[in-house]
Amino acid sequence: SGHYGREDPSAIPSQRKLLRRLRRDNDDRRGHVDELPDVRPQNARDRISIENYIGIIRDVMQLRKNLCIMRHFHNFKRPELSKKSHQCIDVWPLPPHISTVFVEDDTTSMFLLQLGCILHMVGTWDKARLRVMLTTPSQQLGVSEKTQMESILKILRIEAEVTTVVLPASIKDAVTEAERYSIVNQLIRDNSKDTVVTFVYLPRPPNQASDEQDYQYISQLNILTDDLPPTLLVSGLSKVTTTKL
Repeated sequence: SGHYGREDPSAIPSQRKLLRRLRRDNDDRRGHVDELPDVRPQNARDRISIENYIGIIRDVMQLRKNLCIMRHFHNFKRPELSKKSHQCIDVWPLPPHISTVFVEDDTTSMFLLQLGCILHMVGTWDKARLRVMLTTPSQQLGVSEKTQMESILKILRIEAEVTTVVLPASIKDAVTEAERYSIVNQLIRDNSKDTVVTFVYLPRPPNQASDEQDYQYISQLNILTDDLPPTLLVSGLSKVTTTKL
């Protein structure tokens, strides 16, 4: 799905063109791509209301389906990668706040790792650095959490660097979700100098539908992803990995 953003539709390439760019005009898939409508008409305002847009997200989650929402992919440029490239694919596998989530027990975290791994395996993307950006409350805790994450990646046979990123103390003092997401957004931006694509944990929408809460949720997603590289917000509610093989 595309993000319900504030970008000018005229600046966004059609979904068909974007998929062709990502798939390199694969002849076997071109017919299917041509059947897709544009993300938004060029001379139109938002196609659906915020209420309906978030309703779709709720429905997908209630059906326990996996979900990806794209933002900033109108800025996507396939990088010219080489063995000496410093460009990165970044995966942020934890929710955008201080959390007690255990990666190996969380389907969204595992789905994020899988998506990053799949992209890293495609074409020249294997020349990029796949980084798992592990947020942690303190440097001391980060040491053990990094070791644990490296063990998980080894079990999953995912080759990636684990980088611990200490959450700033100010996040504990943040009163609203918007304030927390603003802090996390700045944290991601500070660590995205060489990032080509970012995978981020999609926060759940409010359980009860109301105009105020829906607008607040969209605003929070905007704050979380403003000025980031091309970003995929990801929710995983069905199991996508196994270690039993």
